[in-house]
Amino acid sequence: MRKQHQQTFHNLVRKAWPGDIGELPAKPRKKASTDGSEHVKPCSYTPLEAPVEVQPKTLEEWELEQQKNEDHALLESRRQPQYRISYRQTVATEDIYLQMNCKTPSTASCENMIVEILFPEEDATIGVHHIELSVKEQCVTVETPKYFLNLVLPHKIDPDKGNAAWHSDQKTLQLTLRMVRELDFVNF
Repeated sequence: MRKQHQQTFHNLVRKAWPGDIGELPAKPRKKASTDGSEHVKPCSYTPLEAPVEVQPKTLEEWELEQQKNEDHALLESRRQPQYRISYRQTVATEDIYLQMNCKTPSTASCENMIVEILFPEEDATIGVHHIELSVKEQCVTVETPKYFLNLVLPHKIDPDKGNAAWHSDQKTLQLTLRMVRELDFVNF
C-alpha cells in the first residue's frame, strides 16, 4: 500500500512543472486527408543543375556570341548602377602574430573579391525576388527593374564558391566571389 502511495505521489510531483500551470490549450484535431498529400514531403532541397554552356569551337562562333552580347547591351535602356570592387584576405592568428604564411598587404595575397552594387533609386519594396543575378567565370550580370549591370571582372573567379547578400536598408547587393588565379599555390 505504501509503495502504491509513493507511486501516486511521484506521478503528481512529475506533472507539476511551471509549464503546467493554468489550463492546457485544446489541441486541434487533424482532418483526415483523402488525397494522400500528407505523405508527400513539402520541400526537397536538391542542388540546381547548372546550365551547360557550350564553348564556341571556332573564332566565328565566338565573334557571333560576342556580337549578341554587345547588341543586348546597346539595346538596354536601364541605367548602370554604381559599384565598388575591393579585395579581402582570410587572415588567421598565425598570420598576424607569427607571420608564418608569407601574406602581404597587397591584393596578390587576397582570396576574395568583394563587389558592392548600389541601387539608390530603387523602390523601398525591392527585395531579393526582384533581382536577377548571373555569375560567370569573369563576368557578373545584375538586373533590377531600374538598373542593369554587365560587369567584366578584373580576375577570374569560381562561380560555385561565392555568396550574395542583399542589404535592404542601404539598397546594396554585396557579392563575395572566390578568385582563381594561376599563382595562388605560391601565395597561399
